[in-house]
Amino acid sequence: MGEGKPTQEPERWRQAVAFVAASLNDAGLPYKIVGGASVALHGVPIAVHDVDIETDEGTAYRIARLFADHVVQPVTFVEGEAYRSHFGRLRVADVTFEVMGDLHRREGRAWVPTYTLTLEVLSVHGVPVRVSWLEEEVLAYIRRGRLERAALCLPYCDRDRLLALLRGQVRQGVL
Repeated sequence: MGEGKPTQEPERWRQAVAFVAASLNDAGLPYKIVGGASVALHGVPIAVHDVDIETDEGTAYRIARLFADHVVQPVTFVEGEAYRSHFGRLRVADVTFEVMGDLHRREGRAWVPTYTLTLEVLSVHGVPVRVSWLEEEVLAYIRRGRLERAALCLPYCDRDRLLALLRGQVRQGVL
């Protein structure tokens, strides 16, 4: 979804993630931080351009209502050539958050649900933040042909987790 200029400083986007996650946790809303921000939260040294929030359709709209003062693009159903979802953007403390509800990717002429199934809770400024496993993010990078990004992440991966995903011992939804 969004490339562009990286957020100015890692501390700023981490503080914004902690604020948003605390609000989502307090509201009891299901979510996961995925993509580059998740990878960076796992310790991989990459620039974060935005923060992707993965959730279901209904929650995407609830997140937009919860952060109504921060909406820069209302959540609506968006369908492109490769992806479709209930998509919107928030801007919190100069950090862009992309909300994706019920994300699907195109495979041939069919739409296939694509979402992370793994979950890990990391502490960011003392706030529990729901993220996908780094290893599942690596598989998503490989599927999208972003092999350099996947290679950058591999030294940070847990070997057993990665193999469990590849062998089908742990379900994942990105391949």
